[in-house]
Amino acid sequence: MGDRAYAPAAKPVPVRATNGTANGGGGGPPRPAPPSMLPGGRVPPPPMYRPKPAQSRPPARRPRRSARGWCCACCLWLTLVLVGLVFLGAIAAGVFYVVYRPRPPSFAVTSLRLAALNVSDSDALTSRIEFTVTARNPNDKIAFRYGDIAASFASDDGADVGDGVVPGFLHPAGNTTVVRAAASTASSTIDPVQAAALRSRKSHVMAAQMDAKVGFQIGRFKSKSINVRVTCAGVSVGLAKPSPAAAPAPAPDAEPTVVVAAAPAPARGRGRGRSPRSVVRTSSSSASGGGGKMTPTDAKCKVRIKIWIWSF
Repeated sequence: MGDRAYAPAAKPVPVRATNGTANGGGGGPPRPAPPSMLPGGRVPPPPMYRPKPAQSRPPARRPRRSARGWCCACCLWLTLVLVGLVFLGAIAAGVFYVVYRPRPPSFAVTSLRLAALNVSDSDALTSRIEFTVTARNPNDKIAFRYGDIAASFASDDGADVGDGVVPGFLHPAGNTTVVRAAASTASSTIDPVQAAALRSRKSHVMAAQMDAKVGFQIGRFKSKSINVRVTCAGVSVGLAKPSPAAAPAPAPDAEPTVVVAAAPAPARGRGRGRSPRSVVRTSSSSASGGGGKMTPTDAKCKVRIKIWIWSF
């Protein structure tokens, strides 16, 4: 094969300068270079158009929930659950009230005796108070369980006159229970103004306060105990005069001894809605052995129930 002959490259055609300038001089923008020529002086064809292949789109992703969205959802569900629990509790309370008709017990100080009251020159108080409290349970199906009852007496000017503890007992449904006990104080120093007021008075107006933990019982079910305070105000009593034939009074600092009698179950007769009375008897140490009679009173008491931080 013979060698292929190529045409010599075309030399650039000189362009006359305009305004006295030669090729490549200033005076205007440079002209574009002519397209490259194929051998034989042919112009190359334009590039072939090739369409780009269609690219597959990635699957759409679900938008992720932010932390704020999760918090709102949790708060919504928690609110719905609380509303549901409150609604169920209201239904249960309504059914309980319709079936059992619960009512709180009532208390009254029916008698009071100031067996001893002595204020020394050094404002030391020694006293003994014997009292009777009547408790009534108006419920037909609910019994009350009383823990140890802390009783305290104070004069109208705030002086602490006596303290005592009454053992707890079971208060059956539809029952009336009478509690007789004593409260005392020995050589308790009081304010001089209060001491002078106690010396100058022959009759004293006192207020009684009893605190206990009380729970209710329906059949075998026993509830938790809650704090209950009973306040009796406006009880007027005078110092009892000892009788010559009476037995010597016990020491003021003696602990009150109370014997709780078994309370019978409520027995309702035909045509009668009353139940027998259960009496809480005291021993001889808390009986009226210091002479004088118990002063009958009819002081009504107020019952306050405390649950956590609420009192009603």
